[in-house]
Amino acid sequence: MRKAPAKVRRTRSLSWALTRALLPWTGLLWLATSIAVGWYMQHELEAQLDAGLVQSGERLLDLASHDARNHRLPSQRDGTLFRQEVPHLNLGNAGASVMFYQVVNDRNELLLRSSDAPHRALPVPLRTGFANAQGLRIYTLAHPDMPMFIHVADTLEYRRAARNETLAGLLLPLLVLLPAYALLIRAITRRTLAPAGRLARELQRRDGSHLAPVPEQDLPTELQTIAHSANHLLQRLADALDTERALAANAAHELRTPLATVRLHLQTALEQVPDGSGRAPLQQAQVALERLSRRCEKLLQLSRAESGAALAQERVNLGQLAAAVAQEFWAADASLLQRLQLVLPEHTDVWVRGDFDALAIALRNLVENAQRYAPNDPIVLEVRAPARCSVRDQGPGMAPTQIAQLLQRHQRGQATSGTVSPGTSAHGVRVPGYGLGLSIVQTIAERQGGRLSLLSPPEGQDSGLEAVLELVPA
Repeated sequence: MRKAPAKVRRTRSLSWALTRALLPWTGLLWLATSIAVGWYMQHELEAQLDAGLVQSGERLLDLASHDARNHRLPSQRDGTLFRQEVPHLNLGNAGASVMFYQVVNDRNELLLRSSDAPHRALPVPLRTGFANAQGLRIYTLAHPDMPMFIHVADTLEYRRAARNETLAGLLLPLLVLLPAYALLIRAITRRTLAPAGRLARELQRRDGSHLAPVPEQDLPTELQTIAHSANHLLQRLADALDTERALAANAAHELRTPLATVRLHLQTALEQVPDGSGRAPLQQAQVALERLSRRCEKLLQLSRAESGAALAQERVNLGQLAAAVAQEFWAADASLLQRLQLVLPEHTDVWVRGDFDALAIALRNLVENAQRYAPNDPIVLEVRAPARCSVRDQGPGMAPTQIAQLLQRHQRGQATSGTVSPGTSAHGVRVPGYGLGLSIVQTIAERQGGRLSLLSPPEGQDSGLEAVLELVPA
């Protein structure tokens, strides 16, 4: 049963995390402040509107008392005031549908009203004070000398609308400004955390060939501690790598001469010893010596590839380089004249930027790897524009799960059939090697700004392995 792909956890920057953490709290703080201010504004608005009713009632009652001083009862009046509807005076800057008034006598009989007031007297107690009735906020004021009262009222709906408008005026800017606040917080946090970003980029640029200390100046105190610790770790790592590379290079270099001397003595001994059982130990020693020589050569190649400083960055004709490597193999092994095929692009040259000798080492290792695991099958060394070189064989190939392991040191291939053990060819023959070839090629490619990728089987084939070296165009 096929496993479901694992979920990839997305990572976000520290500035985005701070923005996401601060923005909800900013919104909640604004919301709480708006509710508190709205509650306070509601009480203040109620007080202001009530004060407007009191002020309007006092002014209107004084005016009405002059006109109705001699008309205590509606039956005694000439009907003028009873019939007339006084236009609303827009007192207190209120609209005609908001504030109105009624003048009544001590029996709550209507004497005078504004044009938008009800035709019946409001059912409220005839004493000075406030009351709520029929959806109205009513202020009643008694005349000090006459049996006359005035009702001044506005609607509760108007008060609710005024309160809602006040709250909307406080909350709507939150919805509009919240995205702006997010951008502002993001900009401020990014600017504040810029030193951390520079430190992170400096650490990302450090690798096996570049272990220089990161700059500690112009950093906050907290980041200076991190940078100092990182520099201490980089120094220890650089010392360890230098020791390892020097040990491998010196050991391989110092062993060259003794190995050559021992090889010469073994060849001389084999020439002097007659055929028989006495030659077998010498032949086995010669095979072991050849393996040790190849091991030393691989260690020297790996040491040079990892040093980085010795690799040049010059224009290299990739077609000429591949042709030179193929000529070496054709000259060394006549059987490869038929099996090793060189494919170059027509009517064009492929130029790349890199070190000629280092790239030649990489191609040799790829061809040697194909030659070992497909000893009787065709091998294709192909150059393609703009900056690509590949080595393709028809050997047993690799399982997709094993390809990534091949690029690690001392890891050797295993056929996809499952019947061939690691380090064996398609025919089950043990192949000499140490699992350093592809690691050397990958190291050289990375030092030259390129990359190595493996494909098994190659496109259009049922088996085999294709190693593709992608370089930097010149």
